[in-house]
Amino acid sequence: MTIPTARKGCIMEILAWLGWAIVAALGVLWSLLWFLVSGWVSTLLQITLLIATIYFLKYGWRRAPIEIWRRTRSFSHFFGGWIRARELKTGRDVHAREVILVVRTKEFGDVNISTLLSLLALTGLALLTKL
Repeated sequence: MTIPTARKGCIMEILAWLGWAIVAALGVLWSLLWFLVSGWVSTLLQITLLIATIYFLKYGWRRAPIEIWRRTRSFSHFFGGWIRARELKTGRDVHAREVILVVRTKEFGDVNISTLLSLLALTGLALLTKL
């Protein structure tokens, strides 16, 4: 059984339209994915270049790559432990000791930044009312 020529052309048009719709949808998805990835990649590259510049200015061009490698390894161990929700492994030469934090109560006359900013805002409002 053969399909008439007019009907064959209609089926080909439908298939072409469906193919175009699928390719267009994939193109939109690819563009969205590329937009998201390129933003993250660009940001991470800028952060990496900034850190490398700081290390090269601080340690010089001979010692900076070694320092970057050492710090990157220690950070990757920390990050890996954080992802696995485990404690950071300590080496044999590193001894962990318990740190006791002594918290003292606030005494009269102790002022913190938040208090200073609040007082500054109140002073500014008081000055505005006199204008």
